[in-house]
Amino acid sequence: MWKQLTICGVTAAIAATLFVKSSEPGCGVLRGHTHEVFTLAFAPDGKTLASGSGDFHLDSETEQLLEYGELKFWNMDLRTEMAAIESTARFWAVAFSPDGKLAVTGGGVQGQRAGVIQVWDWQNKKQLATVTQDWLVQSLAISPDGKRLATVSYGSQAILWDLPGLENPVVLEGHTDDVKSVAFSPDGWSVATGSWDGTVKLWDVETARCTSTLQMDGTARSVSTVAFSPDGETIAAGCGTINQRNAQQCGAVTCWEIASGTQTVTLPHNDYITSLVFSPDRRTLISGSRDGLVRLWDYRAGTELKTITHAGPIESIAISNDAKLLATAGRERECAIRLWNVELLVGEVRATPPVAMVPTDESKRR
Repeated sequence: MWKQLTICGVTAAIAATLFVKSSEPGCGVLRGHTHEVFTLAFAPDGKTLASGSGDFHLDSETEQLLEYGELKFWNMDLRTEMAAIESTARFWAVAFSPDGKLAVTGGGVQGQRAGVIQVWDWQNKKQLATVTQDWLVQSLAISPDGKRLATVSYGSQAILWDLPGLENPVVLEGHTDDVKSVAFSPDGWSVATGSWDGTVKLWDVETARCTSTLQMDGTARSVSTVAFSPDGETIAAGCGTINQRNAQQCGAVTCWEIASGTQTVTLPHNDYITSLVFSPDRRTLISGSRDGLVRLWDYRAGTELKTITHAGPIESIAISNDAKLLATAGRERECAIRLWNVELLVGEVRATPPVAMVPTDESKRR
């Protein structure tokens, strides 16, 4: 039986999950969260989707509405919820280890500045490690070999950790404003960070030194998200920019060729970019924005392939490793996750093998 409550004028269903087909072609909807969904991640095998939120809970004794963090795991074959983990902190970021056995989360405590990083044996709902931070953890990434974690919080630093125990932290210093996003290169030897200082920095994982700084153009503001292409040759950054004519906020995605540091293309949105993913086909870049739109791009040609509309501002997007399923979530009345059939959106997309991690003389510095 569903219990109903009203949150900011929205009626939500408590303790119930549901998958329904959308009226939009190739789209289905997962319902079960009672607050906006901040983060999504597919397990490597594509059979599980994780979603993190700051859900609401109706206390049966006091009948008070309490907020807590909830991390849900969805079975993609059955389109049903298979597990859930609750926390006193909101879940703002989640990633799976390469073998799919661990889920690492980052978040923050509601009403406080404090942040937390947690490592989970998610199938057994067992917490393996936790570290508290002074600030909300906004973004994290796991290295392709599963041995390292990169995290960023409010502040101008990023941190590298050893997994699974969150040991031996190494600080990456060099930004001059808050760092918003972090990503590992496909070969695992570099980390990219994007900051409100208008730059993307590339770091050598072994030495913790900045090897390159990519500067946005003069109208750029607030680099919010970064992503590497599957072949490791391109890096994309999402940001907010100022339209000088009417001073309204708008968004853009900028791509660079990493080897030369050359900016190759700028792709427009109407608002701040919150999420970027490259499809495994090495051709398609997908961007999500607070304008409520998800755009699929041929980033090499700089052309738009498809635009899909979410029910509200986008917070997170994720694509399965077989390139068949796209998930979108964010700030919307239904607190829902939308699942899209990529083939119906842009035609057949072929996944390609990941870049092999081949050590070179330069990478053997350890």
